[in-house]
Amino acid sequence: MPGWSACARVLGGKFPIIWLFVLCALPVGVMTALITPPGQSPDEIAHTSRALGLLHGELWGERKTDIYAPTGKPQADAGVQADAGIVALSAGKTTQIGDQAVVTSNDFLAMRAMPVDHRLVFATAPNTVVDFPAAYLPAAFGLGLGLTVNAPPYICFELARLGMLTAFMILGAAALWIAAYGEAVLLAVLLLPMTLFLAGTVNQDGVLIAMATLAGAALTRQGRRWWLLALLLVTLLCCAKTPYILLLGMFFLPWSGTGFWPRGRAVAIACVPIMGWAILTMLFIRVPFIKGFYYPGPLYTGNHGVLMDHTDPLGNFRILLADPARFFSLPLHTINLIGIYELHMAVGILGLINIKFSADYYVAWGLACLAAVLGLFISERPYFIPRRTALFEWLSVIGLLAASVWLIMILSYVSWADLGMDWIDGLEGRYLLPLAPFLIFAVPVWPGRLRVPALVPAIPVLVMGLLDIGYVPVKLVWSYYLH
Repeated sequence: MPGWSACARVLGGKFPIIWLFVLCALPVGVMTALITPPGQSPDEIAHTSRALGLLHGELWGERKTDIYAPTGKPQADAGVQADAGIVALSAGKTTQIGDQAVVTSNDFLAMRAMPVDHRLVFATAPNTVVDFPAAYLPAAFGLGLGLTVNAPPYICFELARLGMLTAFMILGAAALWIAAYGEAVLLAVLLLPMTLFLAGTVNQDGVLIAMATLAGAALTRQGRRWWLLALLLVTLLCCAKTPYILLLGMFFLPWSGTGFWPRGRAVAIACVPIMGWAILTMLFIRVPFIKGFYYPGPLYTGNHGVLMDHTDPLGNFRILLADPARFFSLPLHTINLIGIYELHMAVGILGLINIKFSADYYVAWGLACLAAVLGLFISERPYFIPRRTALFEWLSVIGLLAASVWLIMILSYVSWADLGMDWIDGLEGRYLLPLAPFLIFAVPVWPGRLRVPALVPAIPVLVMGLLDIGYVPVKLVWSYYLH
């Protein structure tokens, strides 16, 4: 028995979990940063421009009006002033071979050889200049380091990626260190191929997912300092991505007991910078997104022969208000239409949403994540919650997460979907990942004496993570360089 007890203490300790996280995550993140060509991850051009703008004090972008070449008409745009050489490099280079845009050896060498060009040019980035800049600081640090030594654009760009990866690794390891329980779920979120791919790019989503994971971990601990840390992290997350604002409802729990009103006041204070930033960017920066030419969708009641070239948020909002049932029917229809595909995206469809894995691979990762969640039923908890109170709070968490998904979908329809579409475009599975760490609070402890060490329910996730050390980099090399 003493031997079993010692083994349980080792398996339940923090160091094995943290070292296994580093072992799995760091190689994949580094190889992603080095293998993935510039311009081949979601919105990385705009994210790089946002980080570059911070280097000369542009905490938010600027709005300007230019003549849109395809139409010859004035078109509002938003962006920042950024280093011309690095902006050009971040767009990448490809060669069209058949129906594929391929990165050839000549493209790669051309990107490596791009010269230094420190002229400040206007870089369009309407989808990132409205985001709070905190998550871009690691990329800005990497870019600044490269510019200080007058490194070529390619090296500066890679330093920005590695800066974001370093921040992700620190935040992820801190989350696993401070979590009182639920380490398997946190590890699953951190080791998903989609998460690690984002972590190795300038896309801020990798850092935001790690921040959400750290916030969830802090909420598993008792004490006001942990609670305040979690609130600060969620506030920063919401400043960057306003649709996650319903996560602030987590901080009202427990509904009963002392301290409810002080917690409510703290949440209200947190709402001030979130809503203040959202209102300021809406008034002074946010512009409709320029899109390829399209005709309005079936829900539009006006002239369907009008050719559109941008989003129309007000028009889509009016379509929702015209039939309030659409606030629920459109999300349900969209889930029925592309729900499985979105889950695949959450696990990992890499590159510019074009590098897919096999169906069996997605099933394997899904089963590994399910094992991590089910492990919560038999995990040790550091404090006791009365069963009736716990049940009500767990139902509240499920409701908050479901409402957050609904809000993300509605705002995607309003801000991104083509005018009058009868389903919600613009959704990406990775948008679910900042919500995933809070599943820790949506699963109760199963009555009984069976309790397992933290590492046990994480074993399937770790098996997949170890597999991905070789599989994900090879997949990237094959997709980009071997045809």
